Amino acid sequence: MVAAIGSLAATALFVGGGTASADPSADDWYQLRMCESTNRYDINTGNGYYGAYQFDLSTWRSVGGSGYPHEASATEQDYRALILYRNRGWSPWVCAGLVGLSEDGDARSKVQPPVPGNQGGGGGSEAPSDPAPAADPAPTNGAPAYPGRQFRLGDSSEELKSWQRQMGALGYGLTGTGYFGPNTQAAVLALQEKAGLNVVGYIGPKTWAAAWAAAPAPAPAAAPATGYVPASDEACQVGTGSAPAWPERQFVEGDTARELQCFQRQLGSRGYGLTGTGYYGDATKAAVVAFQQSQGINPSGIIGQRTWVAAWQG
Repeated sequence: MVAAIGSLAATALFVGGGTASADPSADDWYQLRMCESTNRYDINTGNGYYGAYQFDLSTWRSVGGSGYPHEASATEQDYRALILYRNRGWSPWVCAGLVGLSEDGDARSKVQPPVPGNQGGGGGSEAPSDPAPAADPAPTNGAPAYPGRQFRLGDSSEELKSWQRQMGALGYGLTGTGYFGPNTQAAVLALQEKAGLNVVGYIGPKTWAAAWAAAPAPAPAAAPATGYVPASDEACQVGTGSAPAWPERQFVEGDTARELQCFQRQLGSRGYGLTGTGYYGDATKAAVVAFQQSQGINPSGIIGQRTWVAAWQG
């Protein structure tokens, strides 16, 4: 998300006496948007972040935006995101690290893009492979109408109760509390994987309808190498008592890494309240320090090899 942590064609652009090389590709931007917002330019979940790139208002205005980001056109949002990239690189977006995006010579160059719409291939239009978001699908097979907002970890809503009860009826162990906690997130991930949806961990219109679907969609094809696929408990060996290979690096507050998802999921399974975001924030640090104290490890908050192994074997 922008500020919370938050294509040009491969030809050079001459801008104001300076030359910009190749900005991120259309695929890079698409992967970022899918991770941040499931590519929804009109999204507003009420959490203070808006639109396809999850701008907060102060960051949006710092790159020349006005009004609310999610009310701006897709071309406008693309343009403001490109300005932000040229000012600060990928650093404003945690998802850039999760997806594995790399910066190029334009990152932090401070060169102002000449016209909006560059992420879609120029000319103010979006690339054919990246259409504007479609309208929410109509409910099927008896599903209640989609409430018109996404639900994420930490949300509480009366509208969530019916979805949770339906998932409970399908055997996912939910009872309809109206609170989106770790158990609900685990059920969301499992349903999305089973139904062939993007495995993103929050409830959008397709995931809402899938809970009432008569039959799950076929398993999705293998994700492309650039796709964002959150770590699973199975892949992370959660609860097995056997630690995955040490990733040969320490993790400290502010880091973002795929490997962190496994460590967080394992601590979460031991009651430390982590869900596997891949971002080392305040909650992860508090959990790491508490865990280190319980294991007689120096409570530095740094995830080193000893702390990593102890999460599974301690």
